[in-house]
Amino acid sequence: MRRWMTFCGLVFFLLGFGVSTAQAHVIASTGYSTVTQDGQQVNYLLSLEYDVLARAVDLGSPATDDDHRKRALQGAKDRLEEYLDPRVVVSLDGAACEPVLQSTSVSQRAQKAYAELALTFSCAGSQGAYHLQYKVFEDSEAVADDHTNLVEYHFGERTGRTVFDRSHHDFSVGDSSMVTSSVQFGRMGVEHILLGLDHVLFVIALIIGAKSFRSLLQVTSTFTLAHSVTLISTLVGGINVPAIVVEPLIALSIAFVAVENLLGSTRHRLPVVFGFGLLHGLGFAGSLRITDEARPGWWGGEGINASADLVVSLLSFNVGIETGQALLLVAVFPLLLLVRKTSFGVPAQRTATGVVAAFGLFWFVERFFLA
Repeated sequence: MRRWMTFCGLVFFLLGFGVSTAQAHVIASTGYSTVTQDGQQVNYLLSLEYDVLARAVDLGSPATDDDHRKRALQGAKDRLEEYLDPRVVVSLDGAACEPVLQSTSVSQRAQKAYAELALTFSCAGSQGAYHLQYKVFEDSEAVADDHTNLVEYHFGERTGRTVFDRSHHDFSVGDSSMVTSSVQFGRMGVEHILLGLDHVLFVIALIIGAKSFRSLLQVTSTFTLAHSVTLISTLVGGINVPAIVVEPLIALSIAFVAVENLLGSTRHRLPVVFGFGLLHGLGFAGSLRITDEARPGWWGGEGINASADLVVSLLSFNVGIETGQALLLVAVFPLLLLVRKTSFGVPAQRTATGVVAAFGLFWFVERFFLA
């Protein structure tokens, strides 16, 4: 009975964890903000996922193309202003600045349509303590399970970046420290890998294929090195590979490694893992679009100057990814060792690997043929 429970435990761990994580991955929302002071005016470019915003504000029937989305945003400009007014607040020395929604447009980011909302805030002066408050897509609205907004700000000589999420709604310009920023970006890295089922299943496939703890360290270290190279190179060096190419290949990498496990063909595992790790690094980079200079939109494929705080943010995000990966290893590898000691070890591993391969193949078809 105990052996059957162990066997079922591994399979149901993958299925149950997979379903819950996939749901979180699908309805997690990322927004982007560029906030720039211009005298007594603060320009605030807010980018939000169109579909999530459409649920929050009721933009009408589902849009089928960008022209439809642009018309829907323009027609709902009053409702958008009403929605954003209490949720996006800029204040100077405690006095709220007057907001106006100047324009709306649509862009594409990582195969998703984004609403670009250009706000201006008129303040009583230009000197003093600026405070930002952000409460878009809160839990009570039930339009997204999780929402994060990456903010880049420029107030005179005070520039930097911060993160708004469900537990951080307020930010005072000038109060941010490198330690605070590092913690925020590190937490984002942990959440990104643990809430991204594709990355989780790739790591699980590597764990199942490892013959020993030494081989596990080799493949995970190779994966870490590879995705770190492309993560940093993409965000700092300006490498630009479209998500429509990266995402299907990430899905295919999951299926490929899982099928290799089933066939017992893992002799060339390290170079295979390194190549696929480069792909996953591109996927990680797609969730962290930051710049190092003031301009109307977010990073668009050009190299940027790597300032100290930018480098720290990137390294913190990467450390967060490694921390999440380590947590995954601690959770799965001991269970795998326990299963291998039972008479059902082989069928249990093959069943779990088959589940991983099925997810990877399904996502590849979905992302390549149905995108």
